[in-house]
Amino acid sequence: MATVSSITNHHFDLKSSDFLLSITILLTVFFSIKIILEWRRSPPGPWGIPLFGHMPFLGSRPLNKFKEYQEKYGDVFLLRFGSWPTVIINGLDTVKSTLTHDSDSFAARPPFFSIKSLNDMKGLTFSNFDERYLLHRKISSSVIREIGSTNNSGLEEIIQDEANLLVSSFMHYKGKPFNPSDLIYTATGSITYQFCYGKGENIRDDPAFLKIMKDQGSIVEFFSAGSYFDNLPWLRYIFPGRFKRFLDFIDNFRKARNENGAEMIKTFHPGHSRHAMDGFLNACLKYNITETPNEVGLTKSQLVDTLQDFFAAGFETTASTLRWVFLYLAEYQDIQIKIQKEIDEKIGRNKIISLKDRRVLSYTEAVILEIMRIAPVVPLGLPHITTTDVIVKNTKIAKGTVVYFNIFSVMYDEFWGNPDEFQPERFLDDNGSLIKEKVDNVLAFSAGRRVCIGKLIAQAEVFYLVTTLLQNCKLYKPEHEKYDFEGEQGASYSPKGYKICVEAR
Repeated sequence: MATVSSITNHHFDLKSSDFLLSITILLTVFFSIKIILEWRRSPPGPWGIPLFGHMPFLGSRPLNKFKEYQEKYGDVFLLRFGSWPTVIINGLDTVKSTLTHDSDSFAARPPFFSIKSLNDMKGLTFSNFDERYLLHRKISSSVIREIGSTNNSGLEEIIQDEANLLVSSFMHYKGKPFNPSDLIYTATGSITYQFCYGKGENIRDDPAFLKIMKDQGSIVEFFSAGSYFDNLPWLRYIFPGRFKRFLDFIDNFRKARNENGAEMIKTFHPGHSRHAMDGFLNACLKYNITETPNEVGLTKSQLVDTLQDFFAAGFETTASTLRWVFLYLAEYQDIQIKIQKEIDEKIGRNKIISLKDRRVLSYTEAVILEIMRIAPVVPLGLPHITTTDVIVKNTKIAKGTVVYFNIFSVMYDEFWGNPDEFQPERFLDDNGSLIKEKVDNVLAFSAGRRVCIGKLIAQAEVFYLVTTLLQNCKLYKPEHEKYDFEGEQGASYSPKGYKICVEAR
């Protein structure tokens, strides 16, 4: 006869078994539904983890991970960066056709916390896609055309002066090894500053310029810290000290911006544009834009603040491009010699180079294009957000999804044949002329509605500084120096620190 204890235990065992069976069934159903939803969802992509999404799996080389995902899931795949579902669009054909044919669907910027804190989504680089933005961009484009045109000798003179100073600075080392990064940053920063605020006689002694140069490290830290707080907003409660430094930087950035603007406004004369600041002030008069938002919501402060967009967007990327250029030229002496031969034959050793000479220095242009292709300084571009539901390669991307266009995948697409090889000749036909299709496929400045507005100025800077240096100097790698061509992925994709030697030709 069974005891009370054995009956109780048996009843407990039955209940435990029923409980475990129920849990097993529920988990099986849950994971089955999840698998079905993952399989049916659009776009496809790997699984992430709660709160962090896929961020812990990307490592220090996210571009390499994206390549793996592209091979597995195709040109369009879905990740989650913290709280944001994020689509990565890859491949030359897919990226280019999407930015060309569906540009308006991707023309907005996501309302990240950092950007909302900085300018309430009312800047030029980071903003919604609306009538306010379209007028803002129209005015900014006209200012760049006016101040940066090859018909305007002011900017060309500024670039010429900085190119000559860069040559002198390099020659100062008399063939001894040195790291060119600081000199490159000073030259590109000076050009950008003078484009925005006017030509200075002793720009390197200007306190306002020196302050901006000093703040560049903070800007890099700002975007780095901002990305964490944008994707993982709860981190502000875990790291309050770092979050406070982040907010302090935003406050300092606003103050500096207002100080520069106030000083320039004092010396403004309507109808005369000495620099970009004057261009925006004249635009305010032309379009009757004041501190009170006009019918599309644009204000005078927003236009003046565009100068900070110019500096933040154009300074770091141009400097990084030049660092890559000098690295490759010091390594590949044969290519450097070909550029110098082209300059000697088509321009001359003693003639001052003009920006208009770009059209006759095809090989030089090909080398710069190849370096921009093989070492894209903004490999993912800036973030976009969809303004409507859109279909890309039979894949639906919902409205309000963050999207990155993988420019790195474009530069290493199979279209190039041997993308891992450094081969400037790929851009030239049998007659030595540039091949338009290949030039157009170097999407270093993106494409579509959000193509980099300062593209022409950045191209002019790189061309002029490189050609002036090679017209006068020869670069080479120090003895026993071994260069690393694997870049560092930070605020931009830039080369690790390196040294070069420079001597007069």
